[in-house]
Amino acid sequence: DKPEFSDGAYFAMLFSCGVATGLWYFSAEAMWHYEGYGTPRWMDTQMWNMNTRAEHAVMVTFFHWGLHGWIPYTVVGALIAILSYRRGFPMSMRFTMYPLIGEMVYGILGDMIEILSILCTIFGVCTSLGLGAMQINKGMVRLDRGTYLGKDYNGCTGAELPGVACEGNTGMEEDRTVQICIIIGITLLATASVVMGLKKGIQVLSFVAFGLSVFILISILFMDHTWYILNVLTSSFGYYLWYLPKISFHTDAWEELGAASLGQGGAPDGRGGAAGWMNGWTIFYWGWWISWGPFVGTFLARISKGRKLGHFIIATLILPSIWSFVFLGIMGAAQIRMSNQAISAGLDGKTIATRYGSYADKTAIGWTQSLEDDDGNPYTKWVPVPDSVTRLYWLGTEDVLFEHLSAYGGQGWATFMTVITLICIVLYFITSSDSASFVVDIMAANGVEEPPLLQKIFWAFTEGAAACALLASASEDNPKAALNAVKAIPIILGLPFTFLLFWMCQGLVIVCKEEAGELFIGRRHFETFLLNFEPVTFVSFPFPFLGLGVVAEKVGWCNKIVGIVLYGLAWLVMVVFLCLGAADEAFAYMGAAMYFMLALGAAALRVAVRHKLQISGDMVSDYMACTFALPGAIGQMYAEDFNKQGAWTKEVKADITM
Repeated sequence: DKPEFSDGAYFAMLFSCGVATGLWYFSAEAMWHYEGYGTPRWMDTQMWNMNTRAEHAVMVTFFHWGLHGWIPYTVVGALIAILSYRRGFPMSMRFTMYPLIGEMVYGILGDMIEILSILCTIFGVCTSLGLGAMQINKGMVRLDRGTYLGKDYNGCTGAELPGVACEGNTGMEEDRTVQICIIIGITLLATASVVMGLKKGIQVLSFVAFGLSVFILISILFMDHTWYILNVLTSSFGYYLWYLPKISFHTDAWEELGAASLGQGGAPDGRGGAAGWMNGWTIFYWGWWISWGPFVGTFLARISKGRKLGHFIIATLILPSIWSFVFLGIMGAAQIRMSNQAISAGLDGKTIATRYGSYADKTAIGWTQSLEDDDGNPYTKWVPVPDSVTRLYWLGTEDVLFEHLSAYGGQGWATFMTVITLICIVLYFITSSDSASFVVDIMAANGVEEPPLLQKIFWAFTEGAAACALLASASEDNPKAALNAVKAIPIILGLPFTFLLFWMCQGLVIVCKEEAGELFIGRRHFETFLLNFEPVTFVSFPFPFLGLGVVAEKVGWCNKIVGIVLYGLAWLVMVVFLCLGAADEAFAYMGAAMYFMLALGAAALRVAVRHKLQISGDMVSDYMACTFALPGAIGQMYAEDFNKQGAWTKEVKADITM
């Protein structure tokens, strides 16, 4: 089959679905890392100058929005696409486990995966709708009040103090009512897009939204210091590639010990970062990306029919990462330059007068420049800080983007940029909402690619209603409280999906090997599933050595009595250590270590079983199974028929086209 969508439309759709408005909401991330808490994170702040600190801040932003973020989407999407378009399975999340658990995907495990996927999608989109509504609300209030460089110009009495808001033309405020109305409007537009279908609705909106964002970004590149930004993109990308192996494995091990005064072994010199940063940034991002994996992965699978696997990986992993680097690199470089201007001029941001150049004391805030006249004689010149310079770090999250854009021109220009930016953000929100509704429709319809119309409308309204209820539940004093609370839900739901993602990676490798002919699709597997409770499974909870000894004899290792004694000794030592733990906690930890040694011995036995019966698998999976489900693994091995042989029959290799 030929691809259903052109390359341009395909990329616009996958990118709009994959990041939605996240890039706009977090467009200031590099600047926040540059100036913020514990920054720059993975280096000693006393060792490096601010130029290196800035480059590191941009690199960390690339790390959060680069390859690691898009991998869950690519893995889920590729696996679903291959199983759906080449094997004929429904486009459902439950079937991502089929390469590992087979027909059990039709049971309760498959139902749990499906329910978890729907919950992740709904809560993830609800949170995005809520946060987006707040950002759109802020932009509309700025338009209503004519806000420009920290000052309001519409609906003012003429006696306002610095930093005091004017009423505006309509008196619009940042409140729940306005935000709920915004969500209702977006939901109606998203519903219309879903009803129109992929080609007439989602594709067109994604194309327009992506094109408008490209226009805005290129405009910023040209309006700012172009050559400087291009240099930042080049050096930061190279720094990212060089630093990627290190930052990928970084865990904040010493920082998590806390300050030295806690007595837990923290750095005595106090020069390292503080505990908690990684949880608030990197771990949050990974949970968010993974929790969106079912939604975006399913959508990518739906629009990728007819594309080869290699092309799919490039389009969904490499290209989106590069575009994210360009977007966040341009925004970050420009905002860091503006922050440096503000810092060097003396704008500390602690008061309104030292936050905006428009409010600053021009006789005290600025630069003393050392110059030479035509005869080479040195002299100094006082240059007051321009009105366009702002200490962006001290602004609210929703204000940073609009104040950044306002710095490039006059008040009319700022209004124009606010309008087109709001249009772009709204379009992105519509595309993310309608994509999510479309995917939830597919999930709820058991993988049907074109669900019934009424069901599409139902899920689109459900997402909007949930987001409205979320905002309505918050107090007027702290409207973000409910959103911040529910924002943790996709992260919590993303935890079990982390393990599912591990298994999906394994499943994708297996399926690709099968499609390439390296593995025979009809090869032998274990007769029972790991979590099936065989009679020996129950016995293995208190006495695992009994089943292990019998299996050891079946594979030809030793007599079963010898096997029972050897495994029994390991089990006995573990139990003794655990009992001694009541007197000294250290023994309990040794008992836990002994359990892992016992699991290692059981894993070696499982490897021998697979080799004897020619069952496909790998040693890592064997160890994981014996560590986390030892009784189940013993029951699984015990139930095998050792008189039946398997085979790995190779087939002719085939090009994997979805």
